Amino acid sequence: MTIKKQETKIIFCGLPSSGKTTFLGALSYLAANDEVGKELELAGLPTERHFFNELAHQWVCCEPMLRTKVSSSEKIEMTLKKNDQHFLIEMPDLSGETWDELWIEHELDTNIVSFLNETSGIVFFIHVDKLKVPMSICDETSIVQPKISDNTDNIQLEKWNPTEHSTTQSIVVDLLSKIASQLKGVNKQLVVVLSAWDTISDSPSPISFIEKELPLLYQYLDCKFDYEQVDIFGVSAQGGSLDQQAQKDMLLDEDEPSQRIKVTKNGTEYSQDLTQILSCLVDE
Repeated sequence: MTIKKQETKIIFCGLPSSGKTTFLGALSYLAANDEVGKELELAGLPTERHFFNELAHQWVCCEPMLRTKVSSSEKIEMTLKKNDQHFLIEMPDLSGETWDELWIEHELDTNIVSFLNETSGIVFFIHVDKLKVPMSICDETSIVQPKISDNTDNIQLEKWNPTEHSTTQSIVVDLLSKIASQLKGVNKQLVVVLSAWDTISDSPSPISFIEKELPLLYQYLDCKFDYEQVDIFGVSAQGGSLDQQAQKDMLLDEDEPSQRIKVTKNGTEYSQDLTQILSCLVDE
């Protein structure tokens, strides 16, 4: 059997605390263990295996996911296989602050731009429990009007903060548009990961959630102006909140840690296979 090798560059994007590192920790554990069926299998030990092992250890032990900087390079690599094809998944080690800065300063490092020029697909993370949604005119008036009435002689307006005072959907659409402008090729691919999906109680489909809660983003994705192929997943990479001791104890009691993972596209059927998200971005 002839083994086909293909290099696939993927970039993980998202604002600070959007779930990227937790996802990578769970993926590292999943790739190295055979507890569940996977669309992509680990083809060999990654170059930065100490980095992956540390992330996997933090994830298994339900420790805070403290990102360890890769020492030997500014990128991390993992070789996965699908049938007779091997894929070198290459990802730059970027923090959420990188994308925060792109939103505020409208600039990217030249090395990141070069990577984007060769990138096959984008995985963009949105933390569903940390959304900043727009306020209605009535809500804004109810907040501002009392302040004005109480002290009309000394009105101090709060200084505009582009991150704190902007809605999540505005930031995400702006970032996706800027990123798309750097991608080469016609069929640009995007996967949106709605992280902390376990906090959503009514189990809508991920696309329905975006349509209702982030309508601007929904319209942007639906028009396919920048991205021809879009897949949307609801993902709980950890399985629960580490801030609540009862949930943390429940996670630690799981015999097979991979069972904590929940991945869905339709909102009702779940799997533990995080690799299907990367599988969307590689060709058969």
